[in-house]
Amino acid sequence: MVFWHQDDAFARLDMMLKACESGGAGVALVEGPAGCGKSELVQEFAELALRGGVTVLRAAGTPGEQGVEHAVLRRLVAGLPPGTLPRDGAVPSVHAFEEALRELAGRGTVMVCVDDLHHADASSLDHLLHLARSLRGVPLLLVLAQSPGQGAAETSRARTEFLRHPGFGWIRLGCLDLGATAEILARHTGAPVSDTFAAHLHRITGGNPLLLKALLTEYPVPVRGARRWPAPLPGGPFAEAVAVCLRRSGTEARLLAAAIAVLGEDATAGLARGLAGMTLHAARGALSVLDGTGLTDGYRLRHPAAAATVLDDTDPAERARLHWQAARVLHDGQARAGVVAGHLLAAVDVPGSLEAAAGWAVPALREAARQALLDDDWSYAASCLGRARELCEEESLRLDIDLQLAAVTWRGNPAAAEAHLAVPLAAMREGTLAAAPAGLLARLLVSQGRIESAAETLERTAAPHTEGEQPPPVPREDPLRQLYALPPAGGRDQAAAAAPGRMRDCAALWAHPGGTGGELAAVERLLKATPLAHTTFDPLTQAVRTLLHADQADRAAVWCQKLQAQTDPVNTPGWYAAFGHLYAEALLRTGDLEGAAREAAAAVTAVAGRGSVFLFAPLAAEVLALTAMGRYDDAARRLELPVPTELFASVHAIGYLRARGHYYLATHRPQAAVGEFLDAGRLARRWNLDRPRFAPWRTDAAEALLQLGEHRQAERFVAEQLSMAEVRSARVHGISLRLRAAVGEPAQRPKVLGRAVEELRGSGDRLELARALADLGRSLQLVGEGTRAGMVTRRAWQLAADCGAGPLCEQILPGQTRVVPGSGSEDRAPVADASRLSESERRVAALAAYGYTNREISGKLYITMSTVEQHLTRAYKKLNITRRQELPMDLQMDLQAEEHESAKAG
Repeated sequence: MVFWHQDDAFARLDMMLKACESGGAGVALVEGPAGCGKSELVQEFAELALRGGVTVLRAAGTPGEQGVEHAVLRRLVAGLPPGTLPRDGAVPSVHAFEEALRELAGRGTVMVCVDDLHHADASSLDHLLHLARSLRGVPLLLVLAQSPGQGAAETSRARTEFLRHPGFGWIRLGCLDLGATAEILARHTGAPVSDTFAAHLHRITGGNPLLLKALLTEYPVPVRGARRWPAPLPGGPFAEAVAVCLRRSGTEARLLAAAIAVLGEDATAGLARGLAGMTLHAARGALSVLDGTGLTDGYRLRHPAAAATVLDDTDPAERARLHWQAARVLHDGQARAGVVAGHLLAAVDVPGSLEAAAGWAVPALREAARQALLDDDWSYAASCLGRARELCEEESLRLDIDLQLAAVTWRGNPAAAEAHLAVPLAAMREGTLAAAPAGLLARLLVSQGRIESAAETLERTAAPHTEGEQPPPVPREDPLRQLYALPPAGGRDQAAAAAPGRMRDCAALWAHPGGTGGELAAVERLLKATPLAHTTFDPLTQAVRTLLHADQADRAAVWCQKLQAQTDPVNTPGWYAAFGHLYAEALLRTGDLEGAAREAAAAVTAVAGRGSVFLFAPLAAEVLALTAMGRYDDAARRLELPVPTELFASVHAIGYLRARGHYYLATHRPQAAVGEFLDAGRLARRWNLDRPRFAPWRTDAAEALLQLGEHRQAERFVAEQLSMAEVRSARVHGISLRLRAAVGEPAQRPKVLGRAVEELRGSGDRLELARALADLGRSLQLVGEGTRAGMVTRRAWQLAADCGAGPLCEQILPGQTRVVPGSGSEDRAPVADASRLSESERRVAALAAYGYTNREISGKLYITMSTVEQHLTRAYKKLNITRRQELPMDLQMDLQAEEHESAKAG
């Protein structure tokens, strides 16, 4: 169906045909931009003429046959009635074809239709011109359709010749105006459409009927409540229609459209013309064609979908060349680095680009990366740096870029970050890495857990100070200074003199041994005041790690949760996994096994399949949690993952070996467990990380040795750990004392275990507290304190059950129903409302719930035995219980505060 705006053209053709029927020849030239309905008009008019008894010959020019002689003429001849000309395959002469048409015209009107005349071959054009000149007195109508401004010189000459014909008629088709667009839209939807929709569609299509029809094909009716028509589908009918219009608009128009699409918002007449390599006259002609087609509005493509189609339709090599030229032109014009970088990223494999890039492309890409990081777009920054490295020929500059890439890509791909350090590390060992990049290399190696390589870097690149020269004093600033800054490579501080000192510097950044009040306060200030960003990620992770190693696992968990909420497992999987791993470690140290397994599994999933050594850090935490919960099959499946050799050059190996050792220990393979724990210890000592807060491998080994009956060796390991400075940690001290009791005299065990319980209560580690209470219950039973032993054992079982530690529950009370928090399977009476107790009653009841005798409570709280008994009697009544064993375990959280108050009072 011809669009209604073509009705006038249709009527004009009909009038010219009737004039021919009266005895005069005519030439109708139908012109209009691509997509405006020329072919549709000619085809429908030809069908109507056929039905009226007119003899119609039809043909069309094609771009691929412009150089083939008589291509169009052959198609016209093929349409002649049988017997008009010999069918021997030979091309008829001009006179033979003329005589054939005269003979046909003697029987009635003849119409010769040639579409896409601008693609017709020269010899066929000559035939058509001859017919127009020689057949002026016969009923013949030549209907010729073409796009303006296209075709070879022969086409322009033919058009001029046709203009001389006395029966010439020029029929001009164009794009729709806004009113016509609204009318077509209303007819299409069957109802009036808002002016907003009509204006939007007219703006997108430029009024081009083909583009409009394509859009209406994609979305037959507007979306209810929408203010504008939906965006065109990628690769859909609209995109296909744009491609058709573009291909039918000529070579110069396509080239200019590609230049405009490449430049995007930066397109100007001068830039587009220069990029396309066109003269001013040629560019104006090409732009006129594009504007007439509705694809452009000046030097802007009307819609991003049209721009995308233009780029897709451009040869890849040509597109890359245009992007490269655009980058250079825009750079010379002082465009923003991000704009220049966008073109450089798209200009791949352009011949001569490496030579031409020197001095401008690499700095522009690095500046764009810097700006992207300020905008928190790490992915784009990594792309810019990667492209800069490809274009960079200077070795030292490439090493700098490698280091930048390692720092940037950790957020999304830890494996890639690890790989980016391979070349700088090799350069350091060859002695070609300067001091400044060596310092950055050392920091990055530490952040990846590669302590030994970091220390080696600092040692190899250290510049010795002049003999007799005193090193500058180290200013005493914030306590965090030593946490987050390595001495620069080539520095002159005394600690830099020896490799062991370097190792200590690097190890301190990974597992800081601090934990004093000032340091922890500084850590909290840092966490509260520092937003998560590219430059703050390492200090923030180290701050959380410091809390973790200072028996502040509950605080570490809170901060991990907050920081992880600012990351994304899809867009920033590296950061997500890093905080997820620390979160899992914190939950492990509070006894939340289910939570630890969940968070560790999520961290593993975020970086799985990327080949990262870091993967084994959260994997170790997950294995520890699964093992403690008794999910041995699940733990075994995690341990089936192939272990790369590179793991054992990273601190993550220590945690992995410990996790594997605990799995072996839980599955009755103590000999294998001892080997894993000792290997972990060897690595810890080698890297100056032999700190029980970080990896208590000695008590791990002691526990395995006890299962093997090696009490003397186990005692040696426990004594060694107790003699270390970090035994001041309540958690480490409590674990050590529990193992010392196990290797000590039975009569002394209750006292030692009582101290272990005291320490572990303050550490917040419920699982280790449950183990210590379980051992205390057994030791009390052995020395004849059955009543207290029962209460302590019950408390240990309840704690283990709340942690989800099924195997430990079974060890404490074999056959007892296991309680997993949150599972809905709790098998005990509802907890009484402890809020009804006074503060004094709560203190006494909490201590009694932990198995303290009345005399011990009296001494601990500095009150009389009678007062203790009175408080307990009132507590039993308020809690509706009758004996000490029924005291609720919820009181345990109040006990810590009470002990703190008691200590201050003492």
